[in-house]
Amino acid sequence: MKRLINFFLLTSLILSMPGTSAAEFKKTKIAVLDFKLQGEGFETEDMGAIVAEWFITAFVKEGRFDVVERGLLNKIMEEQKLGLTGIMDETTATQIGKILGVQAIISGSVLKLENVLEINARIIDVESASIRAAESVKSSKVQNLQDLVVQMSEKIIKNFPLQGYIVNKIDDQVSIDLGSSAGVKAGMEFIAYKEGKIIKHPKTGEVLDVERIETGKLYVTRVRDKIAEAKITAEEEPGAVKYGQMVYSVVEPPEAQSSGTEPYKKPVGSRLYVTTVPKNAKIRFLNITSPYQPGMLLDTGRYHIEVSAPGYVKNDQWISTESEGDKRVTVYLHPETVQPKTTQPVAKPEFGLSDEIQGYIEMLQSPDMAQKIKAAKIVVRRYPTQPDLVAVANTELLNGYSKITNDKHYIDAMSWLTNVLGASKDSEYRSTLEQVRQGGGHRKLKEYAAKNLKLLQ
Repeated sequence: MKRLINFFLLTSLILSMPGTSAAEFKKTKIAVLDFKLQGEGFETEDMGAIVAEWFITAFVKEGRFDVVERGLLNKIMEEQKLGLTGIMDETTATQIGKILGVQAIISGSVLKLENVLEINARIIDVESASIRAAESVKSSKVQNLQDLVVQMSEKIIKNFPLQGYIVNKIDDQVSIDLGSSAGVKAGMEFIAYKEGKIIKHPKTGEVLDVERIETGKLYVTRVRDKIAEAKITAEEEPGAVKYGQMVYSVVEPPEAQSSGTEPYKKPVGSRLYVTTVPKNAKIRFLNITSPYQPGMLLDTGRYHIEVSAPGYVKNDQWISTESEGDKRVTVYLHPETVQPKTTQPVAKPEFGLSDEIQGYIEMLQSPDMAQKIKAAKIVVRRYPTQPDLVAVANTELLNGYSKITNDKHYIDAMSWLTNVLGASKDSEYRSTLEQVRQGGGHRKLKEYAAKNLKLLQ
């Protein structure tokens, strides 16, 4: 645990130190021409310009592009006596691109023929005066043109990988100098590499390229403004990924290694269900703008939720969506005024739970690992089928099993939580134990999850 905390502190320190901070991310500067209209039935003659505006909005929202304003683009095109609409040839695009100081120009057309709608686009590399890529999307369904623009923009964006550096590394955790301001999102994948020999032309001596030696694969788990934290999911050899190496984003998930080892399976998110006691408490996210809805599909990542109700102490906690399936969380709110406990269990009308059961719930949720272990042992022996206790143990396990630590007490606590699920004999928790068995941060925890999983089969 201490090593993980040091990892985050060191990363923040590196970014704040003058002269050692990560290099400022430079956005790719592009220009988007009006799209040429082909066919009939468009809503307006200006639809080509509207399509271009939609593309510009999509690129700007991505965070990694600096898009030339249409006013400036219009002015340059008029001065050069060129039409703003249509598929521009590479020579002309290079000429305009150099004047604008852009690295690429996006041009294309929109075809509408009866019930077929098609968008074609070309990415022209200004420096090489060549077509970097050509993309196309088509639909024969009744589909909104703007939806097709979104699909096409995603295809175009994939042709501009992000590039940066590893600025910190501890164990299998790294930080890269690219964050949300550069368009990085949780769930993105990067390739780490180092430079090898310089490739020169045998006659002219011109440097043609620099050998790129891949060292490993990274999976982004958390993103801040100018930095992203990632887990090393594969290495060419132990310790191959190092501080100072370069990284670039990839489009497709990592392929299986030639050695035949199982490939890293990218988590794709979960449907979130939050149960609250008392019922009908207000649930909201603190780190995203989307309102909470039962069963909502969330991308892979970490989410900060807040649960509140009149007369109860507000509760906020982080949850992770790291695999397919349902993510179920139970949150118990404590009354603002807690009555002293009596010697006999008394049912609480607010919870419908006795003081004894509520006390064990608090122990299971305690940050003190000794308390958590003690409560888990009691549940296994005395209350293996008490639904509220088992649900809390399940939540605590899901929230804590993936933490990377060598803290023996922490690992023991997580292992005892798997014992609680196994003792419940409730097949509902089979998916949790399977998740821990496959992705638990420590060998012992994985073994306990596998043992208890057999009790539910």
